[in-house]
Amino acid sequence: MSDILRVVNHPLFNIVFFLIGKYLTKDLALDDPSVVGLVRNIYLVAQALILGLNYWLLAMVQKKNDQTTLRFVEPGPQGWDGSFGEDRLVNTTCMDYDVAQIKKDINKQFTGIAIIAFVHLQFHYIQPLLLQSIMGFKTFLVSKEARIHLWKESTSSGELRRPFRIESSFGMPVPENKQPRTDRASIKKVERATKVALD
Repeated sequence: MSDILRVVNHPLFNIVFFLIGKYLTKDLALDDPSVVGLVRNIYLVAQALILGLNYWLLAMVQKKNDQTTLRFVEPGPQGWDGSFGEDRLVNTTCMDYDVAQIKKDINKQFTGIAIIAFVHLQFHYIQPLLLQSIMGFKTFLVSKEARIHLWKESTSSGELRRPFRIESSFGMPVPENKQPRTDRASIKKVERATKVALD
């Protein structure tokens, strides 16, 4: 990862950015309808650009058409009672995997837009619109797919090796038994279980 991406991706960056953004916007007349309208337009344009960047990245992945086989075991979903469902063997290609990951990011963007819109319309907060207009670009540029396809980082090892490790939204470590597994023993175990179930 380049030095700039390392700094931007650091957890403290978000805190510092939030504090600076709050300081810079404290003198704005956020109760002025013309300012509110301008901020809304900036937010909408920013979200449209980020959405466009995601679809551009999607087209880039599809154009590369990496048909390298990717096999891994996806942990079963956890039920409300704490029990886990059956693990699932995933047979896919790098292209299909990357496309699915980018589509997940697009869905997250729409979820974020819905949350910000609710907070803005219900509580009349303006700062989130400004902050997310910039943070959305940061999120896109440091995403794993952007780092692979835009910044040309290596996928042979580390956090960019497919399948990606699952990360908690709140920075808490995710247990190993909930992570995708690529070792031969895990794959064979699921194959045997699937064969027995079919028989």
